[in-house]
Amino acid sequence: MAAAVWGVYKLLQKLKIDVNKYLFIGLMPFIIYGGWTRALRDHGLYQGQLFCSPPIYFFIFALALGSLLLAVALERKFKIPYWKVLFGLGLIPLVYNLLLTKITNLPVFAFGLGLVVFWALVLYAFSLLKPKLLSKVNWGIMVAHMTDASATFTVLSFFKTYCEQHPLTGILTGRYCSTPIVQLPDMPWMMFPIKLVVIGLVLYLLDKYTKPGEEKFRDFLKIVIFILGLALGVRDILTVSL
Repeated sequence: MAAAVWGVYKLLQKLKIDVNKYLFIGLMPFIIYGGWTRALRDHGLYQGQLFCSPPIYFFIFALALGSLLLAVALERKFKIPYWKVLFGLGLIPLVYNLLLTKITNLPVFAFGLGLVVFWALVLYAFSLLKPKLLSKVNWGIMVAHMTDASATFTVLSFFKTYCEQHPLTGILTGRYCSTPIVQLPDMPWMMFPIKLVVIGLVLYLLDKYTKPGEEKFRDFLKIVIFILGLALGVRDILTVSL
């Protein structure tokens, strides 16, 4: 994965695409599409192994990369900002997913979405009070991962047959899919402090130890961290809401 991240970053440099908010905006539909499509595949609304893990990661990457290359070509020929074209292209598969989607478990969906809004407001208030500790950029990343935490908490709270595959969060929430060395009580709420501490620490270290001249690579890593949080959160909450 590290090699893939570095390779994509070097490709962006070759294409002379700056890592900034415009790249992030352009990629947003593809980030949502990835998690959304995986949830639809879980319910059989997409068919084929292409939409299962890990092939779907390569598919989404290829789709985003192809759209980016087309957007860059159109920008150079017609002077249309590439990120606007990229965003527009990303909306096309989102509209298709919307046509396939029917929320059948509204209470679960509303509960999970409500938690996301709650954490977004709490973290935003904290960023206003302590802007040096939580910048607006880092606020967005934290909200993405609290989306993942809220989705996991919702799933583990409403559906006792579900379990957590990742060792650390599985053991600490008491819902590890395998037999743990130490069996802790059922504590789905542990997802919140885990995310706050782990992601908060990662962002702090990135900001503190980034050397002069490496700011763009740091910003690219932040986009990757954002993707990992939001895509998983979208998939989990939609999987149990459809």
